[in-house]
Amino acid sequence: MSCANEGDFSLTTNLDTADDTGQSKPARTSRRGRELFYRHTPTIRLTHWVNVLCIAILVMSGLQIFNAHPRLYWGDTGNEGDPAIFEIYAEEQLEGPPIGWTKIGNSVFNTTGVLGVFTDVDGFLSGRAFPYWVTLPSVQNLA
Repeated sequence: MSCANEGDFSLTTNLDTADDTGQSKPARTSRRGRELFYRHTPTIRLTHWVNVLCIAILVMSGLQIFNAHPRLYWGDTGNEGDPAIFEIYAEEQLEGPPIGWTKIGNSVFNTTGVLGVFTDVDGFLSGRAFPYWVTLPSVQNLA
């Protein structure tokens, strides 16, 4: 059983218009004759890019916070005595450069150059979870 007859209303999904001859043509075309589709207004596009920028800033500042204490704990409390579920750290060597390590649960991975040890702005090796160029602010200053 239908509430409305087929002819009572119609939904059109295209933006075709009829010209003087009665033939349909696209509502907007580019200079090359291609049909243009405007899916979002400029305001919507602008607000989405502002959101992308805000999320990027939040992620970069969160990575800097993680650099201050590069361990994540599981449970009600998290302190130096509890085992970390995720940890990034650098290990000094007697000879040679330090090694970066990433620990997930009981598994440990050598991540030198990717996580844990980086060449800092001054050109020296730095033991930090994430590099200076991906964090905001780029310097570690907890004062």
